[in-house]
Amino acid sequence: MSEMLFDVVFKGKFVNNIDKATAVKHFSQLFKLPIEKAEIFFDGSIRTLKKSQTMDKANHFRTALKKAGIRVSLNKIVDETVIIKPELSLSDPGVILVNKPFVQPKAYNVSQFTLDEVGATMVTYKPVEKKHYDLDNFQVDEVGSIMAEKPKIPEPDLDISNITMEEVGAVFAEKQKIKEPEFDFNNLNLEEVGSTIVEKKKIPEPKFNIDNIKLAD
Repeated sequence: MSEMLFDVVFKGKFVNNIDKATAVKHFSQLFKLPIEKAEIFFDGSIRTLKKSQTMDKANHFRTALKKAGIRVSLNKIVDETVIIKPELSLSDPGVILVNKPFVQPKAYNVSQFTLDEVGATMVTYKPVEKKHYDLDNFQVDEVGSIMAEKPKIPEPDLDISNITMEEVGAVFAEKQKIKEPEFDFNNLNLEEVGSTIVEKKKIPEPKFNIDNIKLAD
């Protein structure tokens, strides 16, 4: 199997601890380019700096650029012309052979995928603007200071000269005795158990003339 090859790709990015001017200067010194031409490589376009490099050479080139503050990516080169042939073996005489159909391995296009450096920032942090509060009219009092004065309520002037105190257990109010009512039971008689107290009056049933009443069909 042939060794995997990589393209060294530059997207105009540099490390966070240097500015763009410094990055352009380092780039021009490494590739021996004028500053004006070196600035063109930082316009955001994708450019290949080295093609078809082995893994060792590509990593060596990327490490050298990283020390100068230049960030590059390695793109794997996919050779779609390579066809993997199944291995053939010779069985012993008398062995029953079963033809296993060969399935062509599926080729995946990974040319659009790039591999950034380890530790590269995937998402740029956007600082949130801090809100400004006007504290000019605020002041901090000392610990234990009174924040609000408690209003003083004047005590009521009560005349208690005519009020006296009774002894403990003294009766404040006499309970009024109510005379029990007297009932006259001379005219009341008790009947025997089961006797009829009130006679039930029988009401005769009404008679209706239904001679002229007919049922409709």
